[in-house]
Amino acid sequence: MILPAAVPAFATFAGPGPLHFLLLPGLVPDGPETFLRQRALFQRHGAVTIGTWPYHDFDLDAVIAAIEARLRAILAAGAVPVLVGVSVGGGICLELLRRCRERGDTPPVAALALLSPLTCTADLAPTLQRLLAPIAEAHARDHQEGAELHLERGRQFFKSLAARSVPGTPPAGLARLVSLLTPAGLVAWQEHRIRARIERTLDTLPARGSLARVVAMLRLPGILAGDKVRRPLAEVPTLILWGSKERHTLDLDGPGTALLCRPDLAHRVFPQAEVHWLYARDGEPVPHASLLKHHREFNLHLARFIARIEAAHVGLRLPFLPRTRRSA
Repeated sequence: MILPAAVPAFATFAGPGPLHFLLLPGLVPDGPETFLRQRALFQRHGAVTIGTWPYHDFDLDAVIAAIEARLRAILAAGAVPVLVGVSVGGGICLELLRRCRERGDTPPVAALALLSPLTCTADLAPTLQRLLAPIAEAHARDHQEGAELHLERGRQFFKSLAARSVPGTPPAGLARLVSLLTPAGLVAWQEHRIRARIERTLDTLPARGSLARVVAMLRLPGILAGDKVRRPLAEVPTLILWGSKERHTLDLDGPGTALLCRPDLAHRVFPQAEVHWLYARDGEPVPHASLLKHHREFNLHLARFIARIEAAHVGLRLPFLPRTRRSA
């Protein structure tokens, strides 16, 4: 029996339009923090459901089954399901599609957006591979305490990433009160509150639940697994976005990243794929899954993609598309 503690929690927000977005975060932070600066964009075009991974356990099969059931419910309700996955959440999206392909089922999605997707642990950069290896080894030897000890080191690593993902540190004391009277000071305080929420999530995650998330990630076989690997995963419009500084997190020569980061190869997996590399306006490189700090760069491409999907499903004509001439 699958316990509720082992499956995602979903929160749904209504919105106008025919689309219904199902948003899946990476391992951390939780969904609401991950998509804090994308939710309004999505909600302008339809309903939004945000997933948050379970805290005390993580059963990969149950998680994927719950996501598929939610997508099929969206479809049955007459909405247009759009699946969005970030980092490991993107890998879970890919595994759902891979399992559908192996069963010969059409996946219940009308469009797909993958943001810095991790297809399997072989895609990780060497630094993260070294962080993951002792956890995987201790787990393989059924050494729970050893795995949790190594996991605590990883927790501190992710805290440092969280600190860098949200810019700005507000001053203390009276200077803080004064700073709130300035636009820059107010922004810094808002960023600090977001970072505090992310760090609180990392502190709250129990060791068992954290380890279960990592073990689930270890179980992702990648998009090259299975007997039907020569077939596409999904023949729906697909957006794949990469930060221009992915190499600190991902090995771009990994088995999955090497396929999905090149448009010519990504088309073998997703025939309707478009692939973009993101830079900030000043040329600053964009790190892996930096949806908070670099939301403008991600949202620009997401907005264009969503507009095309919505137009295709409601019969709207985009202004830059030529009119089709009716035959007499």
